[in-house]
Amino acid sequence: MRFTRPRPRDDVSFFDLTPMIDVVMQLIIFFMFTSQFAQVIRSKLDLPREPGEREVAQMERALIIDVQPDGTLLVGGEPADRERLVSVITAEAAEAGGVAGLKVVVRADRNAPSRHLNAVAADLASLGVRGWRIATAPPGGGGGR
Repeated sequence: MRFTRPRPRDDVSFFDLTPMIDVVMQLIIFFMFTSQFAQVIRSKLDLPREPGEREVAQMERALIIDVQPDGTLLVGGEPADRERLVSVITAEAAEAGGVAGLKVVVRADRNAPSRHLNAVAADLASLGVRGWRIATAPPGGGGGR
């Protein structure tokens, strides 16, 4: 019978962190890009200074319509005329299961002529959209940026 003493192991098992670091870096990059994309869609506007709602309800998905100071309409961050606005609202309403399920937020610059906001309101009313909101900035600061 042969007895040998166990030799100490030099090759200690280790946990390779490289794949985990790669995944974490990709997640960081993803969230950085998506947060920047959300800011790009929201154009800089000088919103009216009004108190608005006390409790801000988060909308799961809303169609954002911006009215620029010169009257230009932006739908989802892209310039649109009134015909394009109507077609986008119709498509969004069909996707939401009807105009009752459609959430619309109008962000009108306070220096924009009111006729442009009235035209958007008329288009929304003609399509049957009743539950739309106007975005405001809190009094004393904030802006609509």
